[in-house]
Amino acid sequence: MSNASRSWSDQELIDVALRTVEIKLEDRDRACLLFSDYLHLLLSGKKEIATQLSPDQLSNVAYFAKASSFSDLDDVNWKLLIHPGSIIFSALLPHLFSKEIDSQSFLRAVIAGYHGSSLFAQVLQPSHSRNWHASATSGIFGAALATANLLELSDDKKAQALHFASAAIGGGANASRSQNGATRFTRIHAALMGTISTLEAAESSPAPLYIVDGPGGLSERFGVVDQLPITNPSDALHQISLRYYPYSGFSHNALENLAAYLPLDPKSVKSIELQLNEPLYSIVGSSTKGPWWDLSAAIVNTIASGDPFDSREGDIDPDIKVEKIEAEISLAKIKLASGEISFEFGIQDRLGIEAIDIPLVQRKWSSLYRGNDELTDIASQIIDGSESAIAQLKRLILAAG
Repeated sequence: MSNASRSWSDQELIDVALRTVEIKLEDRDRACLLFSDYLHLLLSGKKEIATQLSPDQLSNVAYFAKASSFSDLDDVNWKLLIHPGSIIFSALLPHLFSKEIDSQSFLRAVIAGYHGSSLFAQVLQPSHSRNWHASATSGIFGAALATANLLELSDDKKAQALHFASAAIGGGANASRSQNGATRFTRIHAALMGTISTLEAAESSPAPLYIVDGPGGLSERFGVVDQLPITNPSDALHQISLRYYPYSGFSHNALENLAAYLPLDPKSVKSIELQLNEPLYSIVGSSTKGPWWDLSAAIVNTIASGDPFDSREGDIDPDIKVEKIEAEISLAKIKLASGEISFEFGIQDRLGIEAIDIPLVQRKWSSLYRGNDELTDIASQIIDGSESAIAQLKRLILAAG
């Protein structure tokens, strides 16, 4: 594909990626929220992995990425459909545990990582996700920029890290489309290769000449064209939402709306009709991949238990109808013995800290890790540069199991 189709160059992309943004109080607060969510997922996922960490394995990027994405409840940018947190924080954590790191640069590294993931997701979207797992292909650049900032590399070496990341990019859509947890592997790949990209840049190893431009660049490999303007995603942290319930995030908006009608008498439920638009119909409209990906099962279980956080299968068996529609918004109709409940829902596109339901976040965290308040406090202290909090986190990670 000809590079003439684009109005921006590799250097212009690098300039946007390395642009320094002013850190505001709301950025610090959002970073604390996202880091705390990551740590709760990490310690929860660690219990599910047979192989446990030893003190000399605290540099294990792949382990952290696997554990933090184990439950598939890591954070999400609904606008770009990427999960940056489990990749970025997993790449940062081993470096943070190194005595050579200035922990006070952690917040800037977090912001740079989310900034980079958002930027490259813009570059690669919208058609890219048909063939590739966008979280992984954008996440490798986020991991590279985050670690390069934490290591306080020069701008030239940060740019080189992006060149290396371009060569190492990967993560096929067969992982995400399998809907069986395989995207853990592509997140691992992005975190690990993003870190290696930075370490190679730090050593001044010979890097590929091109990122998007030139032979073998992203344009030639992925068909990148100037479909979207490349903008500075200065609010990248604030485009991120958290997932609460133990079901696919694509079901969450429906479950949030259903929660307003709870509790319901399960015996009164006669039928459930779902009218789903794309991509919801393809993603959560079938029962073939199990309850996690089946919106009707999520609704049945939620009615039976009276709680969207309780994923246990309920002892009710209503008639269920799922159909594909062309409308912009999806619809649920639940017929009861004495009437009907109906509500619209869609894929969340929530921007701003006020959009996150803190009580729901707290319920999620307490369900993942008993020391909820302690872990939240540790996250906040590390964001503020506390060396003692880093040491405390090391102990918790090694002790959890």
